Amino acid sequence: MQDFNYHTHTYRCGHASGDDEEYILAAIKAGYKTLGFADHAPYKDYPLPSSHMDISMFDEYVDSISILKEKYKDQIDIKIGLESEYYKANHDERVMLHDRLDYLILGQHFLDPEASVSFFKNNSEEEILEYGKLVCEALDTGLFMYLAHPDVFMSKQENFTKACVDVARMIASKCVDLDIPVELNVHNVRKGKHLISNKEEYFYPNKSFWTIMSEYPIKVLLGIDAHKPEDLLDFDAIEKSLNEVSDLNLNFITKPLI
Repeated sequence: MQDFNYHTHTYRCGHASGDDEEYILAAIKAGYKTLGFADHAPYKDYPLPSSHMDISMFDEYVDSISILKEKYKDQIDIKIGLESEYYKANHDERVMLHDRLDYLILGQHFLDPEASVSFFKNNSEEEILEYGKLVCEALDTGLFMYLAHPDVFMSKQENFTKACVDVARMIASKCVDLDIPVELNVHNVRKGKHLISNKEEYFYPNKSFWTIMSEYPIKVLLGIDAHKPEDLLDFDAIEKSLNEVSDLNLNFITKPLI
């Protein structure tokens, strides 16, 4: 099993539970050597308590993880990061946050910072293509250590369309060009499979999407996307995710990125 995970949330995002130390204890029990916290990044001008932490929580978040990093330094390597969307208007804000962190990961859940348009629905061809463009523009900034759940736009998607194919190739090409890893996210397998283009598949990790990605020499890592401490002990979700792509010969990373 991969012994590092950089995708761990906290209660501060409004849709996760458990305190910071509980996540660390669960990670140690699960056998992880490195645990990275990457809660949903705050936005100064766009508070959204159910989707990401408030900007007022950021200092306490860094302080809390820093204290625990020292406390458990002999048992596990703790890293402090954020999972962030990319919006051109907020780029400077992301740079400022990055300077106080070990890393940022890109998780593009929304088209705009007010979260009025999300990718957790049956998307239009235009929205799918906009997702691909935003992701590629974000990766070009050099701010992000890796791309989380690249197939998140498949959420509630009824068909794997031409736009889905185009975006998969767009993202794969960009990640190869920039040597940026892509995450196989295990979170959504708990919701089971759905009928997509007359095939039973997970929304993500989506087999049709990853079949295209496997045509490129991309680097892949697992992301637990933990929203409660016990997620770090959910080996069944990991097994199901890996089984879904077991025939694709993906290039999994075996050593921590940082």
